[in-house]
Amino acid sequence: MVEPFYAMKCNPDPVIVRLLATLGCGFDCATMGEIDLVLNGLGKELSFSPRGLTHDKLVYANPAKFQNHLEFATSSGVRKTVFDGEDELYKLAKVNDSLPEGQKLELLLRITTNDEKSVCSFSNKFGCPVSQGPELLEVAKKLGLDVVGVSFHVGSGCGDPAAYSIAFDHASRLFQAADQLGMKKMTLVDIGGGFPGDNEGTYRAGMPTFLDIAATVRKAIADFRVKFTADRQLRFIAEPGRYFVSRSTTIATKIYGRKGGMGKTQALYIDDGVYGSFNNVVYDHYHPVPIKLTSALESHDDEESNAQMPTAVFGPTCDGLDQICKQQETMLERAEIGDWLIFKNMGAYTHTASFVFNGYTHIPKKVHCISTVGYDEDSSMSADEDANTRQ
Repeated sequence: MVEPFYAMKCNPDPVIVRLLATLGCGFDCATMGEIDLVLNGLGKELSFSPRGLTHDKLVYANPAKFQNHLEFATSSGVRKTVFDGEDELYKLAKVNDSLPEGQKLELLLRITTNDEKSVCSFSNKFGCPVSQGPELLEVAKKLGLDVVGVSFHVGSGCGDPAAYSIAFDHASRLFQAADQLGMKKMTLVDIGGGFPGDNEGTYRAGMPTFLDIAATVRKAIADFRVKFTADRQLRFIAEPGRYFVSRSTTIATKIYGRKGGMGKTQALYIDDGVYGSFNNVVYDHYHPVPIKLTSALESHDDEESNAQMPTAVFGPTCDGLDQICKQQETMLERAEIGDWLIFKNMGAYTHTASFVFNGYTHIPKKVHCISTVGYDEDSSMSADEDANTRQ
């Protein structure tokens, strides 16, 4: 019912991007670098340009585009992009006029949503209120631009599935407005992202699961089809990010400092922090859960070694902001300098958003593992290939 266009900004690791391309996924790109990776950086067999997938499986989903990024995209055959204001339409019109017939832009009108219950809101930055949509459609018509549909995003970490229903209703109003203006009939709805990376909800208790959101979206699509299927072929796409990759990554960190002695609380200092892979603590409101590596691998009969104590975890910089776990919220077994802590579900918006600070470059050493769950023992893989895969 909904075609996935992976949100590249979530985690552009080429191994992940190549895997998703292998599976037939489309891509939501927001910059020239992301577009170039999908079009030309995935190898001859998977890159979109040689495969002729640029037009159908890639959307330039940034409502405010750098001029040189826009020119690169259009010169590379990218046609689908979004807008949310009159000024962007004039920018797009100038580029569109220079394109040959058959390669003109196909635009999506980005609208605001009710995202106040989401972890990270976007409507404060992108989108136009649905009430202003008809005016923008009229400007697009006068400029000779082809508006093929509507896009929205209910915010990262959706806190209320009803936000999708409301957004679908607003999209239907703009489909009708375009019809009333005598424009080419819209056919595409981009429902954005907001899907959690696990079925338990994300970030805090009470958050909707993916199943909750999916049920709401299915009903909204069914209602939408009743209104428009009779006179057009509808297409629905989405921009999942953390839904695909949150659980794909476990981060391993080493404790290089400790404070607390033999007391009943401890503070641990590890070699990664909020300026590195844990920037999601600040920017994504995430609450990482530390696991002592020996605890994850072994079971201990010694009650004292199993006893947990309030634990604070800090990153390596000399900034008080560089705190990963608060003592009043985190319980952990006693740890020592040289021990390792692991953090699961760290594949979304983590190391990709790190930066240099205080002399730390925060470039993690990556180890890519291939899962052998469901491995076919009767496959034609050689013994050496089998051993390498299982390793």
